[in-house]
Amino acid sequence: MDRGLDKVAKKLVKIMDLPADAILDLPRITMVGNTEVSIENHKGIEKYTSTETVIRFQSGQMRVYGRRLAIRFIDRDGLKLEGIIANIEFAGQQ
Repeated sequence: MDRGLDKVAKKLVKIMDLPADAILDLPRITMVGNTEVSIENHKGIEKYTSTETVIRFQSGQMRVYGRRLAIRFIDRDGLKLEGIIANIEFAGQQ
């Protein structure tokens, strides 16, 4: 999204109380304890091992560190990662 359109979209989201993740193409991340993370609006996986997974978003990336990490579900927009999650880091623009 270009900068001007992005500003307008952010204002509309705020004024009209719209879901920001859908309008602004932001990720929706849901965790269940430290054993499961579900991610919507991803743009693909950069790295996948049993100890580290890197997921791309429109605005950056997310790194998940842990043990026995396994992708249990993946499709064009969503994925579910299970295992013992020790740490999550975000990088990229805001």
